[in-house]
Amino acid sequence: MNLGLAQTLAATNSSADEIQVLIDVSGSMKQNDPQNLRVAATQLLINLLPDSANVSLWLFAEKTSLLSHTDAANEVWRQEALKASNNIHSHGVYTHLEDAIQTTVEQGFAGNGAKSLIILTDGLVDISKDIMVSADSRERILSEWIPKLQLQKIKVQTIALSDQVDKELLDKLAYDTGGWSETAQSADQLQRLFLKTALKIAPKDLLPLENNTFKVDSGIKEFSVLLFKQKNASPTQLIQPDQHKISKTGVSDAISWLETGGYDLITVKQPMAGQWRIEAAFDPDNQVMILTDLKLQLNEIASTIGDKQPLTLKLHFTEQDKLISRADFLDLVNLTLNLDQQPPVGIEPSGTEAGFFSKTLENLAIGRHALTIVADGNTFKREIKQDFEVVSAPITIETLVDNASRDVTLKFHPDIAVLDASSLSITAKITQSGHEPESQIIMEQDGEWLLKLPRLAQGGAILVNFDATAKNIDGSSVSPVLGPIRLDDDIFAPADTVSPPQQVPNAAMETASGQTVESESNNPITPPGSQNDTNWGLTIGVVLAINILLCGIGFVIYKLLKRSIDNKQQELLEKLG
Repeated sequence: MNLGLAQTLAATNSSADEIQVLIDVSGSMKQNDPQNLRVAATQLLINLLPDSANVSLWLFAEKTSLLSHTDAANEVWRQEALKASNNIHSHGVYTHLEDAIQTTVEQGFAGNGAKSLIILTDGLVDISKDIMVSADSRERILSEWIPKLQLQKIKVQTIALSDQVDKELLDKLAYDTGGWSETAQSADQLQRLFLKTALKIAPKDLLPLENNTFKVDSGIKEFSVLLFKQKNASPTQLIQPDQHKISKTGVSDAISWLETGGYDLITVKQPMAGQWRIEAAFDPDNQVMILTDLKLQLNEIASTIGDKQPLTLKLHFTEQDKLISRADFLDLVNLTLNLDQQPPVGIEPSGTEAGFFSKTLENLAIGRHALTIVADGNTFKREIKQDFEVVSAPITIETLVDNASRDVTLKFHPDIAVLDASSLSITAKITQSGHEPESQIIMEQDGEWLLKLPRLAQGGAILVNFDATAKNIDGSSVSPVLGPIRLDDDIFAPADTVSPPQQVPNAAMETASGQTVESESNNPITPPGSQNDTNWGLTIGVVLAINILLCGIGFVIYKLLKRSIDNKQQELLEKLG
C-alpha cells in the first residue's frame, strides 16, 4: 500500500467503530465458490453495516489489496462498494493470511472505536511451494499476530468455507480475541453467515417475526425485512395493516427493494403502524430490523464462557439513548427469554437498580447456544438475539488486585473433580507494549498456583496467554484451554454504580392508568344494627347478591382498566418520541 492510501485510512473518525473485511480470492475458490456467491454475501454485509462505521474491504491471496474504504458507511459509499464488490474473483495463487492480517492491523485500524476483523477464507496458510515457509508464517500468526490483535482489542470473526480450511487456526484467532467463528458447509450458506457476523459486530434493533407477521408501533421510523429465498420461489409481497400489498414492481420513494437470487432486503421508511404480513416461504433466519428511538438494550455478552460460569443478563430500555425508569411504562412490559427454542421464561425487574431487568443463567450445557429475548409492551414489541458458546473450563482464574500499588496477581483454581492437580503445569506468555514478551512457568506452591504480573504502567496494558498440560483423574493427558487475559487501567477503576432515579413516595400508589390510589382506612366495618337473633337466610342472600354485583362491577372495571392501560402506554410512547 502506498503512503497516500495509508494516510487516507488514518484520517478517520477516531471514536467510530472500525470494521475490516478480508475476502479470500485464491484460486481454490473456483472449486469452493464456483458461482462466486461471495459477491452477493459481501453486498448483504455492505447493506447491514452501521452508518457511522469506518469500513475497509480487502481482497487477499498472495498479496492484499484494498477493494473499498470509507470513513462513514453512508448511502453514497454503499453504492460505490456494491459496484466494487463485483471485482471479487478467484485468480489468486497463494493464501497469504499473515500478510492480510498484518496489512489490516498496521494500516487498516487507526481510531479508538470498537474494532472488528472479518476473515473469509477456504484454505490453509499457503505462501510458498516450500511447506516450511508456510508453516513458519502460520506460527507467526499464533505467536506474534494474535497477541498484537489482543493488545489492540481487535475481535476477529472468522468464516471458514470448505473442509480443507485450517479450522484450528481460525477458531483460535476468534477465541483468543473474543470473536466468533463460523463454518459454511457450502457457498450457499455464506449470506446467512455474513448476516450472523454482521449482527455480532453491530447488533440491530429487531422485531419478533411470528408466522411471517410482525407488529410495527408508532415509534418505528424505518424497518428492513431480510428474507432468504429458495430457488424458483414466488415473488415476495408485503401486506400493510390496511391490507394494501407491496411488491418489487410497486416500490416508491419510501420503499427500497434489493432482490438477489438468495434473498430480498426490503426497507420501508415511515411505515404504517399495525400488523404487517409477509407473503413468502417461512425461514428461521429471516429478520425484521428497525430504526427507532425506543430501544431494548442488553449488556455485552462474551462470545465464549466457561461451563461453570454463570451468565448474567441485564436489560433496560432507552429513549434517544436515555434510560427509561418511569414505573408507569416499565410496569406494562413483559420480558421473556428463550434459550435454544425451549419454553420461554420471564425476566424480572432488578431489585437494586430502577429501570433495569436481570436474569442469571447457570449450569449451561457445553456447546453453542442461541438466546432470544422478547419485550412485549402490548402496544410495542422488541427483540434481541445473541449466540454464545459454553466451553469446558476445568481451570478458573481469579484476579487479585492491589489498587494502591497497582499490582495484579492471578490465582488458578483447578477442578480436582476433573483434573489430577499434582500433574498440572501452566506456562504464561506475558506481553506488554514496549517490552519483549516473557514466559513464566507456574508451579504449585503450598497448594496454590499464583502468577504475579509486572506492575502495570499508567495508560499501559498487559496481555497474558496460557498453555496448560495436565492429566485427568483417569490418568489420560489433556491440554485445558485457558482464555487470554488483558489488563489495563480499567482493572483499578472502582465498580460502576448506577444512581437510582427519584422514587415516588409510598404514601400513594400510581396505577398504570395514571390514577392515584390512597391507602385505605383501618377502621373496621360494623353491621347496621346489633340484633341478637340473626336472620341467616336473609344474610346469606344479601351476601350472594353483593358478591354477584361486585363480580359484575369488577369485570367492567377490568375491561375499562385494560383499555386505559393500552391508551396510557400509547400516550407514553408518543410523549417519549
